[in-house]
Amino acid sequence: MKVSEVGEKGIIRFLSREFTAENQRVIEGIGDDTSVTLQDGGRCLLATTDVLVEGIHYGAAYTEPRLLGRKAVSTSLSDIAAMGGRPTYLLISLIVPPDMSMEYIQAFYRGARERMDEFGVVLIGGNTSASPAGTTICVVALGEVSRDELLCRKGASEGDTLYVTGYLGDAAFGLELLRTGGISNEEVQRNDAAMRHLDPSPRVKAGRLLAERHLPSAMIDISDGLLCDVRHLVEASGCGATLTLPHLPLSPQVRGRLETHPDDIRLPLSGGEDYELLFAVPPAKAPRVSLLAEEIELPMTPIGTVGPKEGGVVVVDKNGERVQAEGEGFEHFRGL
Repeated sequence: MKVSEVGEKGIIRFLSREFTAENQRVIEGIGDDTSVTLQDGGRCLLATTDVLVEGIHYGAAYTEPRLLGRKAVSTSLSDIAAMGGRPTYLLISLIVPPDMSMEYIQAFYRGARERMDEFGVVLIGGNTSASPAGTTICVVALGEVSRDELLCRKGASEGDTLYVTGYLGDAAFGLELLRTGGISNEEVQRNDAAMRHLDPSPRVKAGRLLAERHLPSAMIDISDGLLCDVRHLVEASGCGATLTLPHLPLSPQVRGRLETHPDDIRLPLSGGEDYELLFAVPPAKAPRVSLLAEEIELPMTPIGTVGPKEGGVVVVDKNGERVQAEGEGFEHFRGL
């Protein structure tokens, strides 16, 4: 059987079976946004790793090295945010062709440092290696959270409301514009959608405050696409979910696109790389979510409800009629 037949999920299922963590200090092993291990004093160590591969995760033709450095940091910090954690340290490994210019590498690390400084994160190590073709970046992020504030994918219950921060679909729309030449080089920095793809900002502050105030029952970041990550959250919780299509928060740019291209509803549903937070909240806590959104001036929009496992994950229109959604998001090893 080929890897392309089982995909990333198949590999993760295999690893989860083969490497069951039989250790009292391991709270969460393989399968969540980060691993979680218990430290002294009731604190939890969060650890995660992400890889950016040229030609798969980004295009060298339209990605400046400084922005690539910022994005490499952001993708890992988003995982820490999804656990309600505070990021602390990073290790970055850079695998580049021998003819890569030193100026490119310096610009990459300048961008990485900009994003790290924004969140008080320190670079403590990494590695470098030659590549026969193309660039690969591997980031290991560490963070911490108290045991009683830890948030995982599991924990949602039937009747909980599903929320997302920010807007959905901009990064996917921006990637489409960049790939197809629908935007000039001069316009990129002024185009919100393009910049959401090139320079996403992790929701660390929102994740910490949600955790400190004990609002979500479960949380995950949206990296592979809304539908895919909703499924990850509710399956880990032993539930299903219903999403209401008109409730999805859309930016003016994406909303305008959908007015002329209705089939592009795939952008917010399965486009991926939003790096927003998706979280489930018991109904009694809903008013406190609204207050928090106002306090930090970040939209937190209810988009659906958690339901029984037998119902699966469905999308409905304003009349409650089921909508057929094509594709669920990014899947490694398939369609390459």
